[in-house]
Amino acid sequence: MSTDIQIWVQALCTLAVYSYLYKENFAYRIAEYTLVALYTSYQITRLFHSFAKPYFEKYCLEERQYYFILMGFLGLLLYFRYAPPQYRWLARYPIAVSVGWGLGGSLARSPRPVFTQLADVMRPLNTVDNFLFFVAFLAVMSYFFFTTGKESKFIQTSGRIGRYIMMIGFGTAFGNTVQGRISLFLNRLSFLLVDWLGISI
Repeated sequence: MSTDIQIWVQALCTLAVYSYLYKENFAYRIAEYTLVALYTSYQITRLFHSFAKPYFEKYCLEERQYYFILMGFLGLLLYFRYAPPQYRWLARYPIAVSVGWGLGGSLARSPRPVFTQLADVMRPLNTVDNFLFFVAFLAVMSYFFFTTGKESKFIQTSGRIGRYIMMIGFGTAFGNTVQGRISLFLNRLSFLLVDWLGISI
């Protein structure tokens, strides 16, 4: 159970964040900076004690896998994005390595999600739903034909239909995101009314 002081702190921070709906103000800035500072300091401490220190002690000192130190220095190159302009290009190397390593590693270790999606496209055309899905898939794919067949009226028309289909998909995803945010707002509103003001709803 939260104490009265904790409830008041939560309520004031919630109101400070939502005060941004009126305009940007000092209370919102204080809440924003406090959240960023707390989250950053917590994550740095957690990552150090959960990953950096144990990995260094186990792999570098015990098992003598010194290439972990090299990867650490490569990670430090990320901070060169704040260096003078002539040295900022060094920050691209750890980003390239992490993206390539992560993508290749995920495909090598768990290719099932990717191939499951590819296999799902190849549905038998024995139902109306499967046929409409296949037509929509071809229309969306034709939208990305920027070179071959671009002058064809058929490709242009199917690409336009594919664009509409993508807009429907993006709109659905955005609506789902908004619905999730509304759920968070209702949770905060319930806290303010019930826990803070003591109003039973």
